[in-house]
Parts: sequence; C-alpha cells; structure tokens
Amino acid sequence: MKKIILALDIYDFKKAEKLIKETSPYIDVYKVGHILFLQSGKEIIKMIKDNGKEIFLDLKFHDIPATVKRSVESAKELGVFSLTVHSIGGEEMLKAAASVENRPKIWAVTVLTSQITNPEEVVRRAKLTKTCGIDGVISSPLEISLIKKECGKEFNVVTPGIRPAKADDDQKRVATPEMAVKEGADFIVVGRPILEAESPAQAAKNIYETTLIK
Repeated sequence: MKKIILALDIYDFKKAEKLIKETSPYIDVYKVGHILFLQSGKEIIKMIKDNGKEIFLDLKFHDIPATVKRSVESAKELGVFSLTVHSIGGEEMLKAAASVENRPKIWAVTVLTSQITNPEEVVRRAKLTKTCGIDGVISSPLEISLIKKECGKEFNVVTPGIRPAKADDDQKRVATPEMAVKEGADFIVVGRPILEAESPAQAAKNIYETTLIK
C-alpha cells in the first residue's frame, strides 16, 4: 500500500471525486474528516470505495467508552480502512474502541501538529494507546523515531504536518515527505501541498516519488 494519504479537507463532493481520479495512480488511501463527512456523509465513503480506494475516517472520536465503541462499530459497517480516536479519552475509552471485533485500524491522536509540545508527552500517549490495543498513533514527523523505539516497528505512526518545502501556515511541527518516511512513518498525510497545487496530480506524483526510499 502506498504511503501517502490525501486529506480531502474540502467541502465539494465533485471536487473530491475529481481529485481522487487525478491522483489515484499515487494514492491508495483518502482521508475524510469532519468537513467533507458533514457535507456528504455515506455518499463520499461509497464514492471513494467505488473508485477502488480506501478511506481513513478522521472524526477523532472522544466520548464516554460505550459511545466510542458504538462509533467504531458504525465505522466498521461503513467499511473504512482506518479511523481516529483521541488519546486524551483515557485508558477505558481506548480499550473500548479496540475491543470491537474485525474493526478498522484505529489510530489515536496524540498532540495536534498545530501545537507545540514536549516529545516525551507524545511518546507517553503513544505507549498508553499501545497498551490499550490501539494500532498506532497520529503524530508529527518529529516524534516518529522516538515512538518506534518505545512502541516497536509494527506500531503504526501516521504523520500529518508534511510539507515539501518550508511553508508559512498553522502547522508548527512539520517535515518533508522524504524525511518522514526515512524516520519510519507508515503513512504520511498530505493536504494543502496537493489540494492547493496548480496540478494536484503532478504534486501527488512528486511527493510519491520522494517516498520511494531506496
């Protein structure tokens, strides 16, 4: 499976469909977050699957354990590849999410990449999620090697905050695609560098080629 996840952080269903068709040679998984899911719901999930691609459902579940468990069960029925929960939900909530049989992969959010934080806090949250049966974490590229060292190579690290070059935006803890993959990222989540490119297909191709570490 290709390492790039394209974040469809847009409002328009037709634009999303066009982006998937243009970038599909380089991307296998597409992220659907609050913006697009609130606009299109199950329709966007079906469209992505009809195009032969996988869905990363990024709704960051954070609620009482029973509610989060039912949310994971609902995501399972949608047939998504992966979903997110918040690590700050605590041990009981994380274990409830992980207990669903034949579920999608679950990745726990550690600290948002728009925030400055101590790397030790990210690692602490990653270790907690692993003990609760979660498959991996969402973390900035700067903590990848630390998490892999503490949690093992099989524990997924999915990294947003990917920028092909220095960017002046709201992301604080960032890295290039090549750096993130060399550090051990299992997936890199890319949004604006592709969405806002003059040619999204070419931007996706360029980023894909940098992830092909020899």
